[in-house]
Amino acid sequence: MRANALHEIAVGMWYDRSGTVLPFGDIHVALDNREPRPSQRNVTFSVDTARSPFAVAEGQSDLSFFNPSAYLTMAYRGTGPFSTPLPFRTVAVFPSWDRMAFAVSRRVGIKSLSEIGERRLPLRVSVRAVDTDTTRFVVDEVLATMGFSLKDLESWGGSIHRGQVPADRSRLAGIEDGTIDAVFDEGIAAWARVALSHDMELLPVESAAQQRMERIGWKVLPIPRSWDPKMEADVPAVDFSGWPLFTRDDVPDEIIYRICQSLDAHRSTIPFDLERPVELGDLCNDSDFAPFDVPLHPGAERYYREKGALA
Repeated sequence: MRANALHEIAVGMWYDRSGTVLPFGDIHVALDNREPRPSQRNVTFSVDTARSPFAVAEGQSDLSFFNPSAYLTMAYRGTGPFSTPLPFRTVAVFPSWDRMAFAVSRRVGIKSLSEIGERRLPLRVSVRAVDTDTTRFVVDEVLATMGFSLKDLESWGGSIHRGQVPADRSRLAGIEDGTIDAVFDEGIAAWARVALSHDMELLPVESAAQQRMERIGWKVLPIPRSWDPKMEADVPAVDFSGWPLFTRDDVPDEIIYRICQSLDAHRSTIPFDLERPVELGDLCNDSDFAPFDVPLHPGAERYYREKGALA
């Protein structure tokens, strides 16, 4: 009970976004072994931030998340923002179906993203607030294939709205009252249906951008027409599915085995981004909800095989 209390307090403090500057940095919760021995190592978990992959790679942390799976793929391959391959292995992939959508109001009068640059359109675009957010990487990469950037949009007289989350209230209000012309973001369930109902259109990721993204580890998959009645066709989009839980390849097998054991034991109380109960096999097999591109850690693979969960 006391360990759970410490965890809940820490998570509550981390969720608190009141005020512009928090009075603390990282929060460390120590759950100590009753009789630690000199040979035993500490295990550190960290929530996903721009720093967490490097903390795991350098041994400052042992377990963290990425959102989405493609970011772990880039880190493993040494592509995109990662100059060299990092020694990561997958522990599990939490299922979460999502796409990165580029929505533009029909009143703008375009049918492709490339037209924004060709016509130097001064759009009012809503993106994620933090420059290091994974969505901003995708925005920068996709727009770069068409020869312009968010800074170019501003230089043409446009403006950038910075949303804290996909369903940012000011974003949704801007979609509804017309003060936002476009939204480039993931988490489409939180905002894209609102956009579609206010005469926005989801524009496809064009072939040059598809090739660029797939080359560095991002799949381009459809937002299916069936996703919303207002969609007229499937729309090619950058895949934003999966929340991989990852570690380093040198973390002892027994530790990762126990992490998987605990994850399995607490599946019923862990919140997942899936409309049905999550089975153990959902966490360790490739799917549209949980893309797998990075090998399982041997300790994780042993646990899943023992449980008969691997396909």
